[in-house]
Amino acid sequence: MFQKYYSYLFFFLCFIGSAQKDSISIDPRYLEDQLYLGLTYNIYDNTPEGFLKDGFAYGISTGFIRDIPFNKRRNFGVGLGLGYSFNTYIQNVVVTESNQDVFATETFDQTYTIKTNSIDIPFQIRWRTSTLQDYKFWRIYTGVNFSYILNSSAIGTTDNQIVNLTNVLHVKPWQYSFAISAGYGTWNVYFDYALVPFFEGDNDLRMNTMRLGLMFYIF
Repeated sequence: MFQKYYSYLFFFLCFIGSAQKDSISIDPRYLEDQLYLGLTYNIYDNTPEGFLKDGFAYGISTGFIRDIPFNKRRNFGVGLGLGYSFNTYIQNVVVTESNQDVFATETFDQTYTIKTNSIDIPFQIRWRTSTLQDYKFWRIYTGVNFSYILNSSAIGTTDNQIVNLTNVLHVKPWQYSFAISAGYGTWNVYFDYALVPFFEGDNDLRMNTMRLGLMFYIF
């Protein structure tokens, strides 16, 4: 059901982007790539021994980035934005709290799906080959993505019973990552690597998230 709604959203944003291109065609102070939609495959780095993963973990992100050109040609500058992302991660280990501010790693016999909802603040250094008349161009955007995780949950099945690990899950609320997107026209490869561990606490579970996928810039 959600995939259908995401498809509707994508086509609606494309329609808006097409209309925006027509409106800026006579404006020499044009802006580019301010509305984005990202689709990613999510994995971990620095996984511990015994780590298991089974299934497809994905992410969806969307938002607005204010384009701020620095030069007269308007092909180099920065971008600062605000967005939302939904991400899933699959694993068999979580961080639990045994006492106040005391964290421990717990391993399960099978995998669980972790889901997060977050507010994103992307900051980009932007370079592109665009002109006032050229709407298909090369781009490289790189920078830092700051995220605040609004909520998280972990759901799995043990002995044919659904287990919800929401109350024992300790994900760092503030995350920040290195991000880069590059491509031509509509299709842009996107890579995001977290610079802090995913979980809280001084424990052996120092995993970092990685997201690899496609980034679509609407206008």
